[in-house]
Amino acid sequence: MAERAARPQPATTKPPGWPDDVTLGALPEGERLIVHARYLGTRIDTRGLAADIVLGQLASAAGLTFAFRYGVAVTFCTRAETIPALDLALLAHVQEPAEHQEIETATVLITDGGKERVDDDGIIQLADDEEPRLLLVATVLAHSVMLSRDEILVSEVFDSSGPLVADLQVNGKARLSIPAVMRMVGRVLAARHRVMGTAQAGERPDLLWDHPDLDRLYTRLEAEYELGERAEVLERKFGALGDFTEVLLEIAQDKRAVRLEVAVIALIAFEVLLSVGKAIFG
Repeated sequence: MAERAARPQPATTKPPGWPDDVTLGALPEGERLIVHARYLGTRIDTRGLAADIVLGQLASAAGLTFAFRYGVAVTFCTRAETIPALDLALLAHVQEPAEHQEIETATVLITDGGKERVDDDGIIQLADDEEPRLLLVATVLAHSVMLSRDEILVSEVFDSSGPLVADLQVNGKARLSIPAVMRMVGRVLAARHRVMGTAQAGERPDLLWDHPDLDRLYTRLEAEYELGERAEVLERKFGALGDFTEVLLEIAQDKRAVRLEVAVIALIAFEVLLSVGKAIFG
Protein backbone atom coordinates (compact mmCIF):
# COMPACT_ATOMS: atom_id res chain seq x y z
CA MET A 1 0.00 0.00 0.00
CA ALA A 2 1.37 3.42 -0.93
CA GLU A 3 2.49 5.61 1.91
CA ARG A 4 0.56 8.77 2.55
CA ALA A 5 2.41 11.96 1.72
CA ALA A 6 3.72 13.94 4.65
CA ARG A 7 1.60 16.85 5.77
CA PRO A 8 3.27 20.14 4.76
CA GLN A 9 4.40 22.37 7.59
CA PRO A 10 2.79 25.82 7.92
CA ALA A 11 4.70 28.84 6.67
CA THR A 12 4.68 30.39 10.14
CA THR A 13 4.47 28.95 13.63
CA LYS A 14 1.55 29.87 15.84
CA PRO A 15 2.00 31.05 19.43
CA PRO A 16 2.42 28.09 21.83
CA GLY A 17 -0.91 26.81 23.16
CA TRP A 18 -3.06 28.78 20.70
CA PRO A 19 -5.55 26.49 18.91
CA ASP A 20 -6.07 27.29 15.22
CA ASP A 21 -9.81 27.46 15.84
CA VAL A 22 -12.29 27.06 18.69
CA THR A 23 -15.89 25.86 18.42
CA LEU A 24 -18.50 27.74 20.44
CA GLY A 25 -22.25 27.16 20.87
CA ALA A 26 -24.31 24.61 18.98
CA LEU A 27 -25.88 24.33 15.55
CA PRO A 28 -29.51 25.53 15.56
CA GLU A 29 -32.23 23.29 14.17
CA GLY A 30 -33.33 23.80 10.61
CA GLU A 31 -32.36 22.83 7.09
CA ARG A 32 -31.55 26.37 5.95
CA LEU A 33 -28.85 28.28 7.83
CA ILE A 34 -27.27 31.70 7.49
CA VAL A 35 -23.49 31.89 7.74
CA HIS A 36 -21.85 35.14 8.91
CA ALA A 37 -18.06 35.52 8.60
CA ARG A 38 -16.60 38.62 10.31
CA TYR A 39 -13.08 39.95 10.43
CA LEU A 40 -12.73 41.18 14.03
CA GLY A 41 -9.05 42.06 14.32
CA THR A 42 -5.45 41.02 13.86
CA ARG A 43 -5.64 37.98 16.13
CA ILE A 44 -8.08 36.19 18.44
CA ASP A 45 -6.56 34.75 21.62
CA THR A 46 -8.17 31.33 21.25
CA ARG A 47 -6.72 30.03 24.52
CA GLY A 48 -9.33 31.53 26.83
CA LEU A 49 -12.48 31.34 24.71
CA ALA A 50 -13.81 28.04 26.07
CA ALA A 51 -13.45 29.27 29.67
CA ASP A 52 -15.37 32.53 29.07
CA ILE A 53 -18.79 31.78 30.55
CA VAL A 54 -20.51 34.92 29.24
CA LEU A 55 -19.12 34.32 25.77
CA GLY A 56 -20.30 30.72 25.90
CA GLN A 57 -23.85 31.79 26.78
CA LEU A 58 -23.97 34.35 23.99
CA ALA A 59 -22.50 31.86 21.52
CA SER A 60 -25.17 29.29 22.45
CA ALA A 61 -27.87 31.89 21.85
CA ALA A 62 -26.39 32.84 18.47
CA GLY A 63 -25.77 29.38 17.01
CA LEU A 64 -22.58 27.52 16.08
CA THR A 65 -19.47 29.71 15.91
CA PHE A 66 -15.95 28.90 14.77
CA ALA A 67 -13.40 31.45 16.05
CA PHE A 68 -10.12 31.43 14.11
CA ARG A 69 -6.93 32.68 15.72
CA TYR A 70 -6.14 34.91 12.71
CA GLY A 71 -9.00 37.22 13.68
CA VAL A 72 -12.14 35.87 12.01
CA ALA A 73 -15.33 34.47 13.54
CA VAL A 74 -17.87 32.49 11.49
CA THR A 75 -21.36 31.80 12.85
CA PHE A 76 -24.04 29.41 11.56
CA CYS A 77 -27.39 30.74 12.69
CA THR A 78 -31.03 31.20 11.79
CA ARG A 79 -31.22 34.81 13.06
CA ALA A 80 -28.56 37.50 12.81
CA GLU A 81 -29.89 39.66 15.67
CA THR A 82 -27.75 37.93 18.31
CA ILE A 83 -24.42 38.29 16.47
CA PRO A 84 -23.55 41.89 17.58
CA ALA A 85 -23.70 40.86 21.26
CA LEU A 86 -21.57 37.81 20.51
CA ASP A 87 -18.97 39.93 18.69
CA LEU A 88 -18.85 42.38 21.59
CA ALA A 89 -17.94 39.51 23.91
CA LEU A 90 -15.41 38.13 21.41
CA LEU A 91 -13.68 41.52 21.18
CA ALA A 92 -12.44 41.03 24.76
CA HIS A 93 -10.19 38.31 23.30
CA VAL A 94 -9.17 40.18 20.12
CA GLN A 95 -5.79 41.82 19.66
CA GLU A 96 -5.80 45.04 17.60
CA PRO A 97 -9.55 45.15 16.83
CA ALA A 98 -10.47 46.21 13.32
CA GLU A 99 -11.69 49.77 12.82
CA HIS A 100 -14.13 48.58 10.16
CA GLN A 101 -15.58 45.07 10.36
CA GLU A 102 -15.41 43.17 7.08
CA ILE A 103 -18.40 40.80 6.70
CA GLU A 104 -19.28 38.04 4.28
CA THR A 105 -22.51 36.02 4.37
CA ALA A 106 -23.76 32.85 2.74
CA THR A 107 -26.71 30.48 2.93
CA VAL A 108 -26.27 26.78 3.72
CA LEU A 109 -28.90 24.16 2.92
CA ILE A 110 -28.65 20.74 4.65
CA THR A 111 -29.90 18.14 2.14
CA ASP A 112 -29.62 14.94 4.24
CA GLY A 113 -27.47 12.92 1.87
CA GLY A 114 -28.16 14.92 -1.27
CA LYS A 115 -25.58 16.06 -3.77
CA GLU A 116 -23.16 18.69 -2.49
CA ARG A 117 -22.83 21.75 -4.65
CA VAL A 118 -22.96 25.52 -4.81
CA ASP A 119 -26.06 26.76 -6.65
CA ASP A 120 -26.01 29.54 -9.20
CA ASP A 121 -27.47 31.86 -6.57
CA GLY A 122 -24.63 31.01 -4.15
CA ILE A 123 -26.54 28.65 -1.82
CA ILE A 124 -24.18 25.98 -0.43
CA GLN A 125 -25.83 22.56 -0.30
CA LEU A 126 -24.32 20.10 2.20
CA ALA A 127 -24.98 16.38 2.56
CA ASP A 128 -25.09 16.59 6.37
CA ASP A 129 -24.43 18.93 9.29
CA GLU A 130 -21.39 17.10 10.72
CA GLU A 131 -18.85 19.47 12.26
CA PRO A 132 -15.95 18.79 9.80
CA ARG A 133 -18.19 19.79 6.89
CA LEU A 134 -19.31 22.95 8.64
CA LEU A 135 -15.74 23.77 9.66
CA LEU A 136 -14.64 23.49 6.03
CA VAL A 137 -17.36 25.95 4.95
CA ALA A 138 -16.37 28.26 7.82
CA THR A 139 -12.69 28.06 6.83
CA VAL A 140 -13.42 28.96 3.21
CA LEU A 141 -15.58 31.93 4.25
CA ALA A 142 -12.94 33.00 6.79
CA HIS A 143 -10.26 32.97 4.09
CA SER A 144 -12.57 34.87 1.75
CA VAL A 145 -13.25 37.61 4.30
CA MET A 146 -9.51 37.85 5.02
CA LEU A 147 -8.80 38.28 1.33
CA SER A 148 -11.54 40.92 1.08
CA ARG A 149 -10.01 42.82 3.99
CA ASP A 150 -6.56 42.84 2.47
CA GLU A 151 -7.79 43.58 -1.04
CA ILE A 152 -9.18 46.80 0.43
CA LEU A 153 -5.92 47.49 2.26
CA VAL A 154 -3.81 46.96 -0.85
CA SER A 155 -6.13 49.25 -2.85
CA GLU A 156 -5.74 51.94 -0.18
CA VAL A 157 -1.95 51.63 -0.29
CA PHE A 158 -1.96 51.85 -4.09
CA ASP A 159 -4.20 54.93 -3.90
CA SER A 160 -1.93 56.60 -1.34
CA SER A 161 1.17 55.78 -3.39
CA GLY A 162 -0.26 57.36 -6.54
CA PRO A 163 0.73 60.96 -5.63
CA LEU A 164 4.20 59.74 -4.64
CA VAL A 165 4.72 58.10 -8.01
CA ALA A 166 3.54 61.28 -9.76
CA ASP A 167 5.88 63.34 -7.57
CA LEU A 168 8.82 61.11 -8.48
CA GLN A 169 7.92 61.30 -12.16
CA VAL A 170 7.56 65.09 -12.27
CA ASN A 171 10.10 66.29 -9.69
CA GLY A 172 12.48 63.35 -9.44
CA LYS A 173 11.96 63.16 -5.69
CA ALA A 174 9.27 62.30 -3.18
CA ARG A 175 8.31 64.72 -0.42
CA LEU A 176 7.59 62.10 2.21
CA SER A 177 8.76 61.86 5.80
CA ILE A 178 10.74 58.85 6.95
CA PRO A 179 8.10 57.83 9.57
CA ALA A 180 5.43 57.92 6.86
CA VAL A 181 7.55 55.61 4.71
CA MET A 182 7.99 53.21 7.62
CA ARG A 183 4.25 53.15 8.32
CA MET A 184 3.49 52.33 4.68
CA VAL A 185 6.09 49.56 4.63
CA GLY A 186 4.71 48.16 7.88
CA ARG A 187 1.15 48.04 6.58
CA VAL A 188 2.21 46.16 3.45
CA LEU A 189 4.36 43.66 5.35
CA ALA A 190 1.66 43.05 7.99
CA ALA A 191 -1.00 42.37 5.36
CA ARG A 192 1.28 40.04 3.42
CA HIS A 193 2.19 38.11 6.56
CA ARG A 194 -1.45 37.79 7.61
CA VAL A 195 -2.77 36.52 4.26
CA MET A 196 0.13 34.36 3.10
CA GLY A 197 1.42 33.29 6.51
CA THR A 198 -0.96 33.31 9.44
CA ALA A 199 -4.23 32.63 7.62
CA GLN A 200 -2.63 30.80 4.67
CA ALA A 201 -5.55 31.95 2.54
CA GLY A 202 -4.05 30.51 -0.63
CA GLU A 203 -3.37 27.07 0.88
CA ARG A 204 -5.54 23.97 1.20
CA PRO A 205 -6.89 23.60 4.77
CA ASP A 206 -5.21 21.03 7.01
CA LEU A 207 -8.70 19.68 7.66
CA LEU A 208 -8.57 17.91 4.28
CA TRP A 209 -5.69 15.73 5.44
CA ASP A 210 -7.89 14.20 8.12
CA HIS A 211 -11.07 14.23 5.98
CA PRO A 212 -10.09 13.53 2.35
CA ASP A 213 -13.76 12.83 1.55
CA LEU A 214 -14.31 16.61 1.77
CA ASP A 215 -11.83 17.34 -1.01
CA ARG A 216 -14.49 17.62 -3.72
CA LEU A 217 -16.59 19.99 -1.58
CA TYR A 218 -13.55 22.17 -0.96
CA THR A 219 -12.81 22.31 -4.69
CA ARG A 220 -16.32 23.60 -5.35
CA LEU A 221 -16.16 26.16 -2.53
CA GLU A 222 -12.67 27.31 -3.51
CA ALA A 223 -13.86 27.87 -7.07
CA GLU A 224 -17.01 29.71 -5.91
CA TYR A 225 -15.03 32.16 -3.79
CA GLU A 226 -12.00 32.22 -6.14
CA LEU A 227 -9.60 31.84 -3.23
CA GLY A 228 -6.61 30.70 -5.28
CA GLU A 229 -6.98 33.37 -7.95
CA ARG A 230 -7.51 36.16 -5.42
CA ALA A 231 -4.53 35.06 -3.32
CA GLU A 232 -2.37 34.94 -6.45
CA VAL A 233 -3.45 38.45 -7.51
CA LEU A 234 -2.76 39.73 -4.00
CA GLU A 235 0.68 38.12 -4.03
CA ARG A 236 1.53 39.89 -7.31
CA LYS A 237 0.30 43.19 -5.89
CA PHE A 238 2.29 42.62 -2.72
CA GLY A 239 5.34 42.01 -4.89
CA ALA A 240 4.79 45.28 -6.75
CA LEU A 241 4.27 47.15 -3.50
CA GLY A 242 7.38 45.50 -2.08
CA ASP A 243 9.43 46.86 -4.99
CA PHE A 244 7.90 50.29 -4.50
CA THR A 245 8.56 50.31 -0.75
CA GLU A 246 12.19 49.39 -1.42
CA VAL A 247 12.46 52.51 -3.59
CA LEU A 248 10.86 54.59 -0.83
CA LEU A 249 13.28 53.14 1.72
CA GLU A 250 16.22 54.05 -0.50
CA ILE A 251 14.84 57.58 -0.81
CA ALA A 252 14.38 57.79 2.96
CA GLN A 253 17.93 56.52 3.51
CA ASP A 254 19.26 59.08 1.03
CA LYS A 255 17.38 61.82 2.90
CA ARG A 256 18.84 60.63 6.17
CA ALA A 257 22.35 60.52 4.67
CA VAL A 258 21.98 64.07 3.32
CA ARG A 259 20.79 65.33 6.70
CA LEU A 260 23.74 63.64 8.37
CA GLU A 261 26.16 65.22 5.91
CA VAL A 262 24.60 68.64 6.49
CA ALA A 263 24.88 68.14 10.26
CA VAL A 264 28.55 67.14 9.97
CA ILE A 265 29.34 70.12 7.72
CA ALA A 266 27.51 72.45 10.10
CA LEU A 267 29.48 71.04 13.04
CA ILE A 268 32.79 71.46 11.20
CA ALA A 269 31.85 75.01 10.23
CA PHE A 270 30.95 75.78 13.84
CA GLU A 271 34.30 74.43 15.05
CA VAL A 272 36.14 76.49 12.41
CA LEU A 273 34.29 79.64 13.41
CA LEU A 274 34.98 78.89 17.06
CA SER A 275 38.70 78.44 16.34
CA VAL A 276 38.83 81.65 14.28
CA GLY A 277 37.02 83.52 17.02
CA LYS A 278 39.51 82.30 19.63
CA ALA A 279 42.43 83.28 17.37
CA ILE A 280 41.07 86.78 16.82
CA PHE A 281 39.77 87.58 20.26
CA GLY A 282 42.25 85.32 21.96
